[in-house]
Amino acid sequence: MRNWITASLLAVATTASLAGALRAAAPADDPKAARATVVTVTATDFAFQAPDTIAAGRTTLRLVNKGPEHHHIWLIKLEQGKTLKDLVEATKTPGPLPKWAVDVGGPNTPEPGGEASATLDLEAGSYVMACVIPSRDGQPHFMKGMFKGLTVAPRRGVQQAGKTAAPATDVVMTLDDYDFRLSSPITSATKSIKFVNVAEQTHEAVILKLDPGTTAQDFLQAIEKPQGPPPGALVGGVTGIAKGRTVEMPTTFTPGEYALICFVPDAKDGKPHIAHGMVKQFSVK
Repeated sequence: MRNWITASLLAVATTASLAGALRAAAPADDPKAARATVVTVTATDFAFQAPDTIAAGRTTLRLVNKGPEHHHIWLIKLEQGKTLKDLVEATKTPGPLPKWAVDVGGPNTPEPGGEASATLDLEAGSYVMACVIPSRDGQPHFMKGMFKGLTVAPRRGVQQAGKTAAPATDVVMTLDDYDFRLSSPITSATKSIKFVNVAEQTHEAVILKLDPGTTAQDFLQAIEKPQGPPPGALVGGVTGIAKGRTVEMPTTFTPGEYALICFVPDAKDGKPHIAHGMVKQFSVK
């Protein structure tokens, strides 16, 4: 993920930076509104259809996948007045992105034809929305043009992002180096999960339901050396979030075996976090 911007993205950045989008007017809203504003993002092969500007505050990103391939939303906040062009320049140097490029998260991939949602507290500023999933030809989707600038404008009369009262969640999933910890067992039902990253590194959570009689290791081996469909189905999760960030989302669980996986490259050795043991299998009764 950390070096995903290429020359194709640079060409776009030199003609239109995110800073130019900040001219949008900030809307006024009911100051008592605590519910999330729903923003629908339609994914196709290979583009996002989404607003250029949204209002700050509690926001649900609803990802509708209309492409035949898997897609997700990986949201990065550009701080210190940085722009998309600055982000492009930063990725020319190997290694982690600078501290002003903050992984905010978003809905991880549903199956093609499906949808997934994630709720975040978004501060005003400039963001980049990208899909970093590899295509069938091995090329990441952002290299095919699947990225989009997003401006989050101040919203008058509403509490600052992070200050609004969020509804209670059923399960808190803590992401750490290199583990997933659940506040309580997940049972069969639609669950509201809060993902919290307490680690110094960015982490994601890919949730998949395993085929009967298979394990998480079977799934990983199948995608490493594909010889047909892997033994499991993606049911969502959260894309990369930086330390201290939280994302909430509903997820429907039916009885069976599930796995949690983090594919984010390690900041020290570049290996995916699964190589450091960040995979957990669990049962839903």
